[in-house]
Amino acid sequence: MQYTDALTETPDGFEATFAVNVLAHHLFVRLLQDRFTAPARIVITVSDTHFGDFRHNMGMVPGPVWRSPDVLARTGAFPEPHTAAVGRTAYSTSKLAAVHLVHEYARRLPAGIDAVAYNPGFVPGTGLARNAGPVARFAMRRVLPVLTLTPFATGREAAGRRLADVVLGTLRAPTGSYVDRDRVDRSSEESYDERREGELWEAAERFTAAYTAGTDVVPDGGTVPGAGTSRLAPADRAATGRPGGQR
Repeated sequence: MQYTDALTETPDGFEATFAVNVLAHHLFVRLLQDRFTAPARIVITVSDTHFGDFRHNMGMVPGPVWRSPDVLARTGAFPEPHTAAVGRTAYSTSKLAAVHLVHEYARRLPAGIDAVAYNPGFVPGTGLARNAGPVARFAMRRVLPVLTLTPFATGREAAGRRLADVVLGTLRAPTGSYVDRDRVDRSSEESYDERREGELWEAAERFTAAYTAGTDVVPDGGTVPGAGTSRLAPADRAATGRPGGQR
C-alpha cells in the first residue's frame, strides 16, 4: 500500500502504510505459524525503493528514513507528513522494515521453514497508485506500462511468474535471501542491521499481541491452537550472523 501522506491511520491507531506493509505480514505469519511444516517457504514482497538511490527507483520514491518502530508505527513519523513525498518515504521505509523482518525470521523460524524477500521491481499497471490523484493514477495505468519494454520496469505477468518461482522453490534461495526479480542478490547495506531487526521484531510482537493471544480463527473457518505461544526461537546472532549466507 502506498498513500499520499503519512497521516492515514488504521482503526486501531497505526499509520496505515506501516500497518499494511509490515505489521500485517507479521500477524499473518504468527497466526499461521503452527501450520508451517518443513519444508515450507514464506515469501514477503518488498521493493527496491528500500535502497534509496536513483539507480534503483529512478528518483520516483524518496529513500527510507529509519526511526524507532514505535515512531514508525504511528502517524506523523516524518516532517511534513501531509505531503505526497512523505507518503512515499513512509512506503520505502516500510519496505526496508519488511526486509529487516525477513532477516529476523530467518534466525527465528524452525529449520526447514524459510523466509525470503521478493522484489518484483517497479510494476506499473497495478493498483499501487490508487490513493494518488487522477493524473498519477492515469499515468500508472496508461502511460508507465510502456516502461515494461525496458529494464526499468516489470510487467504484471512476469512479476507473477517470478513470484511463483520463488514461492514454489523453482528459484533456489536460502532462508533470509533477497530475490531481485529472478535472481538472488544482496539487499541494501542498510538492511543488514541486526539491532534494528531485533528491535523491529519485538515491536511487531507487541503491536500484534492482542490479535495472537489465545486461539484464533483463520480464514477457512478452522483455528490455530495455541497461537498465543510463539514457536519462533530466540535469535542467536552470535551463532547465525547475517541470514541467508550473506556474510
